[in-house]
Amino acid sequence: MITAATFLLLGFAVLAAVDGIYLHLWKLRLHTRPASWLEHLLHTASAVVFVPILLTLFLAPTAGPVLWSALALLVLLHAIEVLDVRVERASRAELGGLSRGELALHVVLVGTRSLAVLLTLASRPLAAWSPFAPPTLGEHPAWVGAVVGVGLVPGAVAVAAIHLVTAWRHRPLVRRQAAA
Repeated sequence: MITAATFLLLGFAVLAAVDGIYLHLWKLRLHTRPASWLEHLLHTASAVVFVPILLTLFLAPTAGPVLWSALALLVLLHAIEVLDVRVERASRAELGGLSRGELALHVVLVGTRSLAVLLTLASRPLAAWSPFAPPTLGEHPAWVGAVVGVGLVPGAVAVAAIHLVTAWRHRPLVRRQAAA
């Protein structure tokens, strides 16, 4: 199960980079548009929250309070995504709305990540769900740790940092344009 979860996570990461970096930041430049700035902030929050999700769910077979913390982060991520969906219509109005291609990409992203999460959670033994369990129960295969720890976590940190920087750098620009 963890092998399938890791491959799904890799697919998610590639597609999320296309969505988050190419479409949102480069092509649509959502962070520079006053109407889309809140959407960019929600994307930023998602990117920031995803880093500890990677660490607490996918890097090692976590258990106990660490596993329950990961679930709390997943609930937070889903709440952020619901807010994102709620603001997208107004955010994208001047752009003609959300394209069918991007909507399809979002559906694939949510499905891929959800399946990866489901598989990694299902791979935990029943003892992992005890609030008194140790932080980890064993180890994933070394290649999983390498893929997640060396490949995906640094990439996720970089994407979160780029979102934070662009949100901060364009805050005054968005305020000036909104006031005009």
